[in-house]
Amino acid sequence: MRHSSLLIISLLALSSGSMTVARTLPSKLNAPDSIIQNYSDSLSALLQRQSSTSTQSQPNPFLFRLMGPGTLFTSALAQQMSQPSSTAAPSSLPSLGTTTDHQLLLSEASNTQLSKAYAHYPQLFTTTQAELDESGGIRAEVTKPIVEEQKLAEKIAEELPDVEVEAVEPEVKRPNFWAFKGNGGLQFTQTYLSKNWYKGGLNSYAMLALLNIEANFDNKRKVQLNNKFEARLGFQTTENSVPKFRPTDNLLRFTSNLGIKAIGNWNYAAQLQLQSQPYRGYKGNTTHVNSTFLSPLYVRSSIGMDYNIQKKRFKGTLKLAPLSYVITYVKVDSIAQQAFGFNPGHNARHTWGPNIQFTFDYQITKDIKWSSRFYWFSNFKSTLIENEHTFNFTINKYLSAKLFLYPRYDDTRYYNLKKDEAGNLTEDSARETHWMFQEFLSLGINYDF
Repeated sequence: MRHSSLLIISLLALSSGSMTVARTLPSKLNAPDSIIQNYSDSLSALLQRQSSTSTQSQPNPFLFRLMGPGTLFTSALAQQMSQPSSTAAPSSLPSLGTTTDHQLLLSEASNTQLSKAYAHYPQLFTTTQAELDESGGIRAEVTKPIVEEQKLAEKIAEELPDVEVEAVEPEVKRPNFWAFKGNGGLQFTQTYLSKNWYKGGLNSYAMLALLNIEANFDNKRKVQLNNKFEARLGFQTTENSVPKFRPTDNLLRFTSNLGIKAIGNWNYAAQLQLQSQPYRGYKGNTTHVNSTFLSPLYVRSSIGMDYNIQKKRFKGTLKLAPLSYVITYVKVDSIAQQAFGFNPGHNARHTWGPNIQFTFDYQITKDIKWSSRFYWFSNFKSTLIENEHTFNFTINKYLSAKLFLYPRYDDTRYYNLKKDEAGNLTEDSARETHWMFQEFLSLGINYDF
């Protein structure tokens, strides 16, 4: 209400004193409407954040005295009590006299109207400029000179002592694209039965040692080289076993895969795999040796395409090789002839054909992991299918249980061999188709590195 009253009084005062203002103000500031328009334009300019290059009127701080709370400003009183002089300093004589500066003329006109309002309506002015100065409402002039602090660089002596700097050769570190990891385990099973056990039976012991080592190269661009070495050796013994220790698992396998980026998840791929066994294998419950180290040795190579699948908990690779070459080498002559059907004097067989492989790791839960390997090869006369499944159950950091399932189909071995009159194997030696299966469950020590 006080603000509105002051505005009305100012407008009335401007109307009564328009002739006085007319001698100093330009024609566009002669009427009260001009001041209202300037004030409105100033607010619009402030809200719209006009640039300094705008041609419209900029906010004028002097108009606040007409529209703000009723305040007794010393500049308005000093202007009325002073006379214009061309030689006096502006600070001592607020009266401007003759000038063409619009902002100064507007300030003089505002002081004139404030002075008339002070005289006719003194009850509307309850605040003085001194009170505003004390509260910090009006900007005070800076009277204390600003002293530039001396910069640190200027405090340093102009001449610095000579310091001998030895030549340093930069050390270039190339990124390491190799990653290594491994896993080892040792698991035991033991059964004891007293001699008078009512169900009968035999005491037995079983042990399984496992070792997996991987060395993988990936330059994050086009080339990947994955190398994996697997070793498994398990034994079982019973009171009347022949021989005393019989292998239950017997494997040495090295696999190397080279992949070159093709498109998407597809890679051009080449694989080399060597597979044998570290210990002798026996036929049935006899001492007849059916296999041993390098008897047999499988050398499998293939060229084709890889498709990589990687999800949150699933990682797998599908290999399609239309061209695959397999060498079956048997070092011991007797095993080569009796177990593999080689003719006397021959220790190797060469076969060609397509090949399909699929391997994956699936983390079923935090403590259960399923690893699988599927291998299919055919030379259009015989077929080999291997399907290995390993379930790892983690108990803690060092203890785990393992379930291994291994169905296998193989009709590449020669059985019931027929010989000609000279004692040599005939080419039409009979073959047997064999489905085989292996399974073991064990509990023991496990360590990842």
